Amino acid sequence: MSVIRFVNEVEHDLVAFAGQLVRIPSVTGNEGDVAAALLARLQDIGVDESWIDEAGNVIAVLYGSDHGPNILLSGHLDVVPPGRQDSWDFDPFVGDIDQEGRLRGRGSTDMKGGLAALVFTMKLMKDLQSRGLQLPGNVIFGAVIHEEAAEMLGMEFLCRSTLPRKGLGFDLCYLAEPSNGRVVLGHRGKVELVVTTRGVAAHSSMPWMGVNALQTMLPVLEMIFGQGGERLPSHPDLGKASITVTNLVCRPGALSVTPDECEISVDRRYLPGETLETIQQQFVAFLATIKAKYPDLDASVRVRTFDETSYTGYQKTVTKHHPVWILARDNRYVQETIRALQLVGQDTKIDYKMAGTDASMTAGVLGIPTIIFSWARAELCHKANEYMSVKRITMTLEAYAAILCRIYGIDLAQLG
Repeated sequence: MSVIRFVNEVEHDLVAFAGQLVRIPSVTGNEGDVAAALLARLQDIGVDESWIDEAGNVIAVLYGSDHGPNILLSGHLDVVPPGRQDSWDFDPFVGDIDQEGRLRGRGSTDMKGGLAALVFTMKLMKDLQSRGLQLPGNVIFGAVIHEEAAEMLGMEFLCRSTLPRKGLGFDLCYLAEPSNGRVVLGHRGKVELVVTTRGVAAHSSMPWMGVNALQTMLPVLEMIFGQGGERLPSHPDLGKASITVTNLVCRPGALSVTPDECEISVDRRYLPGETLETIQQQFVAFLATIKAKYPDLDASVRVRTFDETSYTGYQKTVTKHHPVWILARDNRYVQETIRALQLVGQDTKIDYKMAGTDASMTAGVLGIPTIIFSWARAELCHKANEYMSVKRITMTLEAYAAILCRIYGIDLAQLG
């Protein structure tokens, strides 16, 4: 057997399964049906143990001999909404293969093609077990909820509750997020800040009788868009920190009333050396600078939180914060990953993502080496007419099969 032979043997089933996943709409908060489909396939494979946890994550385990490393193969169950139907040239959840050999539909790239590849990586490892090979470490599959909401709700529950309850942990994590065939070793942190200005409501025919909170927000907006990014730091790999405004809400929102409250959402991307606390302190100082010029400014800043409920009914107050993380290029697992890809003819480069992922939990919070890899194209994420080519799905499976064999010292050729 070889990695390429294995991929060729399962390609039809792999692509059909990926299509099945795409045909199941799983917008954040509605992942139940796709979770059930994944669990059923993992049980068909015959993994040692599989279940859906309290939060709705799907977990499967192949137990090894404790020599390690224990490896988590992970991705997310949820997709973003498809948006307007007239933006699409086909049904957003069609899940078919077009004449150009592309799996079409919302989530094909982000990230059901990658999830399917991880499931079939588990199949290869199970097949090897069935032939008498003892895996050196546990191989854990974890498909998590609520990733697109950028709150790490599912991944946090998996890492801090589900796996510890089973006495399980992992030494290395792979996320099959879209990475264009590059080995991604980090991304900037993200925090969503809420800035609120307060005024005094008045009839809009007599605005001078009150204080318009939208008007008092203007110097805040001007400083963010004008000077806010000028003094932010840069990093040789992760790029420049950034700040922008993504939303503005006025209250009470009645058309004949000047608002007495205005709220903006500030997206702040940050780098190693910065922390949530220092960012908040910077923004307090930022507002103090504005207040020195506008003494009547009544403004405050906080980190946004949400009360979230998963499809299973699990509830938690979450913070809109993704910590920064970066993995050293000379890390052993990075080098083994690159060598494995080279051995199956996949030329790759090290890269870093612009957007956030659940690696902020595994690497940024827990400090566990994490690598993001798949052949899905990141530029197709969250867009209409999303697709992932069959070739890229099979290449992703080929890559993960090679990576695990390399790390575990498995020579498929010797197994026949």
